[in-house]
Amino acid sequence: MVFKEKFLLLFLFFFAPTVFCFEIPINGVVERIDETVENKDIQNNIIFVDMEKVFNSHPMTLEYKREIKTFGKTRKDAIENLVKELNALKEQAKIVNLKISEAKSENRSFDDLFKQLSDIRGLINDKKSEISDLAERTKTEIVLMEERNTAEVLKDIESLLKKELKKYKATIVLDKQSVVIEKCRDITNEVIKMAKDR
Repeated sequence: MVFKEKFLLLFLFFFAPTVFCFEIPINGVVERIDETVENKDIQNNIIFVDMEKVFNSHPMTLEYKREIKTFGKTRKDAIENLVKELNALKEQAKIVNLKISEAKSENRSFDDLFKQLSDIRGLINDKKSEISDLAERTKTEIVLMEERNTAEVLKDIESLLKKELKKYKATIVLDKQSVVIEKCRDITNEVIKMAKDR
C-alpha cells in the first residue's frame, strides 16, 4: 500500500502542471457514457500504465536490488565477525572469573586478575557498541540507497512516459491499478520493452 501511495504522490508531482476535472453525479446514479466522437477524443487523451509492474520489471530496479543485497550481505558478514569477537571476549571473561574464584578459595591475591577482568569487560562493552552502531548504520544506509534508487528509476520511467504521451498525443497517464475503467489504452508492456531495449 505504501508503494502505491509513493507512486500516486510522484504522479501528482510529475504531472502537476496539468489540471483535470471529473463530473460526479449528485443523485448517485452513474450512467454509461456513449462512445460519441467527443468521448472517444477524451479516451484518446488518456493512457494507462501499471506503475508497479513497470517499476519491478525495470532493469535499473533489478540491478539496484542486486546491489542492495550484496551490500547487506557484506554488512551481515561484518556484524557476524564482530559477534564472534564478542563471544570470544565473553569466554575470556568466564575463564578469568574462574581464576578469581580459585584465587579467593586459596587465599591468593587476585588484583592482577581483577584488573584483567575489568579490561575485558570494557572491551565487551566497546564491542557491543560497535555491533549496535554498525547495525543501525546499515539500516539507515539501506533505506537511503532504496530511496535514491527508487527516485532514479521513477525519473527514468517518467522520461519514457513522456515519450508515450507524445506518441499517442495524450494529455495524461494514469496508474492502471488506481483506476477502474472498462476500456483503456494500456501502455505497460510498451514501457517495459522500451526500458529493457535500451
